[in-house]
Amino acid sequence: MDQLNLDAIRSRTLLAADTDKHIFFGVDNKFIAHALITLMSLAEHAGASAFHFHLISSDLTDADAARFTAVLSGTRHGLTLHHAGSDLFVSLPTTQLFTRATYYRLLAPKLIPNAGKVLYLDADMVCISNPDALWSLPFDEEAIALVVAESDPLQARLAATVGLRGSAYFNAGMMLIDIARWNRAAISEQALAVLAAQGQRLQYLDQDALNTVLEGRVNYIDRRFNYIEMLAHDAQGYQRDVPADTCIIHYAGADKPWQTWNQQSVCRHYRAVYQRSPFSDHPLDRPTEAQQAKKMYKSLFRTRRLCSGVYWWIRYYQMRYL
Repeated sequence: MDQLNLDAIRSRTLLAADTDKHIFFGVDNKFIAHALITLMSLAEHAGASAFHFHLISSDLTDADAARFTAVLSGTRHGLTLHHAGSDLFVSLPTTQLFTRATYYRLLAPKLIPNAGKVLYLDADMVCISNPDALWSLPFDEEAIALVVAESDPLQARLAATVGLRGSAYFNAGMMLIDIARWNRAAISEQALAVLAAQGQRLQYLDQDALNTVLEGRVNYIDRRFNYIEMLAHDAQGYQRDVPADTCIIHYAGADKPWQTWNQQSVCRHYRAVYQRSPFSDHPLDRPTEAQQAKKMYKSLFRTRRLCSGVYWWIRYYQMRYL
């Protein structure tokens, strides 16, 4: 099957918007609710701007459509849902952390080819200040996207592992894309060709592929537009917050703010929006494996909730040894 077969996607615009600021999410069923949290945080900090939000997934339900529409109804923002066929990207490699939904970002410039720019965002992000400055940043003459680098110690290792010429390597969780330049250079097609040839050895799949084909053709911008926060279970991690000028927090890594065992201060940015969302009556995730249970009981002991801590200490040993 053609990996970029747009005929396999059914698109429907539920809310129109008079704007050329398009924001795109690609998710599976595990991240639909979190995409709504990200969307809400962007809408709440939009100021006078209007955004047109796009969500692509093979798992969208009528209930999901109703929730997204209810959140945006009566605002200046637009909404288009794109339902992906179940065979799309099925032949590409996946991992425990990265499902085929990771490849949906490659479709963003293809689905709205006549727009000027599209902002792709992962669904484990929260906007905490007005993002207008991002849209006004200039592109160099040959730049195809604006991106944020991975942390300094990490990006050199990732660049070397992928085989880049230089040591710069970006996180693909936030990309502001010049659509015409991207499509003219066939970036999605090139990335898929890399994945077809090397996908089984790429740790970060399409992110590695995009770094390969976009090397030298992106502008690196301030980290505040994709502030990568790895939730840490130590004294500093529990107290740390993001810098005051942060625009978008990216909760990268396996630990997420919607998991009960994560009680770091920085989780409050996500949870404040979650409490206002249509998913507020859905409980946070509970541990389902030993390492999660271990983090859970340590978090509970740290806050002196001893009875609950003992329960999860027992559950940890049951999960690990029984």
